[in-house]
Amino acid sequence: MSYCFDTSAVNALHDDPEREAITTGLLATSTLLITALNVVEVCATRCANRRSSLLGLLKRLSRNRAPLQIPNRLLQSLTVAYGKRQPVGLVLIDSEEAGIYWAALHEPSKLGEDLRQEVLRWQQNYEEPFKQVFLKARENFQLIFKQGRTQRPMSRSALIRHYCRDDGFLFSYVGPIYKRATGAELSLHELRGLLLAVPEWSLWLSGWALSVYERCIQETRYGAGGTGKSRKKPGTLDLWCAIYLTRCDCFVTADIPQRRALRILNVFNPHQPRTRILSYDELRERLLLC
Repeated sequence: MSYCFDTSAVNALHDDPEREAITTGLLATSTLLITALNVVEVCATRCANRRSSLLGLLKRLSRNRAPLQIPNRLLQSLTVAYGKRQPVGLVLIDSEEAGIYWAALHEPSKLGEDLRQEVLRWQQNYEEPFKQVFLKARENFQLIFKQGRTQRPMSRSALIRHYCRDDGFLFSYVGPIYKRATGAELSLHELRGLLLAVPEWSLWLSGWALSVYERCIQETRYGAGGTGKSRKKPGTLDLWCAIYLTRCDCFVTADIPQRRALRILNVFNPHQPRTRILSYDELRERLLLC
């Protein structure tokens, strides 16, 4: 059984009074996959002592296995491999990145405020444009519905199905990225072959469609926030994690909005048996009852 943890679950495990028993049980019975995203997000932790302790936990969970690549780089690697008709494995970080992550996991006390600020800027560079895109797009979508030019999709799944049927739309998004990654042109008739061979593309694209529905189309509760944690919308890094679903048997998160989103997106995951999306509390209960 292989487990992949969202960083929220790593924090929950770290703070669990039963951390030692849970960690020992997981290591004895399972393969634990840590991700480059785990390491990066932990490096943004404000408290130096907590940051070092979390990195120590990641090192222990990894058993010296290299982390899975950052999701967007993982998708790029899979796309390049497809273009070259090469097989791929777990898609771990490459040799150029290894030194950075080795230092974070093995010498956490040497990580200072400069690195933390750099990580925060990296996160901001992805999250803020993501939010702004949907703020602007919502006005356009609402105008289209008001003018009666098209009907408002009634559910997330309806919108995702709509996009899935539109090869021209999918190609306009995938084609340019494919060319940047591989240096070659992707033809329209090759699109479905790519999506079948690299299902991470479908998970990635469906995550965007989910955000379009929740932030731009639904009539109520469309803001990024809410009155409680469970009402918030998953951000871009949360949705990126859908790509990891093809790599593990169970994905564990302590983030309620992310869990709900990934359970929707998991329908596009060909992993058999279907990857289980567990809350940290569900995992904890299972392990402590054993």
